[in-house]
Amino acid sequence: MAKRTSFRFLFPGIIALLFWQVPFVGNANNNFFLPGDAFFHTALTQDVLQALEKTQNPIFRYQRPSHLDSFFCGVAGFEQLEVKEMPPAIKASLVSVYRELRESQPLRIELVPEVKLVQEDLETVEVKTGKMLRRELNGFSMFFYNADFAVNRYRLALKYNETWLEEVVSFGHSREFARCEFFVREEKAIMSAWRDAQQVKPLGVLVPPIQKRSSTKLLPPITLTSKIRILVFPTTEFLSYYECKQGFYEVTAAGIQWYQPRGNGKWEPVSFEPEDAPVP
Repeated sequence: MAKRTSFRFLFPGIIALLFWQVPFVGNANNNFFLPGDAFFHTALTQDVLQALEKTQNPIFRYQRPSHLDSFFCGVAGFEQLEVKEMPPAIKASLVSVYRELRESQPLRIELVPEVKLVQEDLETVEVKTGKMLRRELNGFSMFFYNADFAVNRYRLALKYNETWLEEVVSFGHSREFARCEFFVREEKAIMSAWRDAQQVKPLGVLVPPIQKRSSTKLLPPITLTSKIRILVFPTTEFLSYYECKQGFYEVTAAGIQWYQPRGNGKWEPVSFEPEDAPVP
């Protein structure tokens, strides 16, 4: 586990960053997975499920929340997670969860022009390739957590990363303009992450050498090293999961469970069977 530094001295700055939206200079960074984060977030889609069938070692792409702005000023973090020898049972369970969710949320797709990012003299620009891509508009949020992450002790959708600033700087960004990104932006959520950061273990991953990266080139993937629990959220209303107001699915090697709110910020697990699964 990476050595932790005190989060308390960073907290006033984090509150300030919470309300800092688009900076007036082009120095902000886009964050993917940073070493120290409690989870890796991606999307559960048809394309992901099809890719799972083709390999024993699937690679997942990080997905930033849609409420975050994007900047052409470089990125920090790792965009890919490799899961070595993912158990077939987990793959099958993800298919079952996806099918159940599609019963209440029909698939929506769009065709979009393919673009590539090209570095010009002073900026990175998008250039169309002439191809059209099929894009799933309403995939489902999928969080990779350590298997021992205690959902009834700690809040969901918080990164609990004390060393985020040092990690962003290690990717070549200035401390002055480093940007902290949140899935849940309310002050009470930031307080929860600050309070419990030293108690929540970072997601167990093997991290390749960190290097300054541009938005045009992916770094090698991080590799999962711990046992996991995958949480699938039916919606992207992350605040409602932080507040324990909406249920979610858990996928492990042992199978699937549905977690429903039981009051007082706690969850109640319910056995899941595809034919009688609860409707989110």
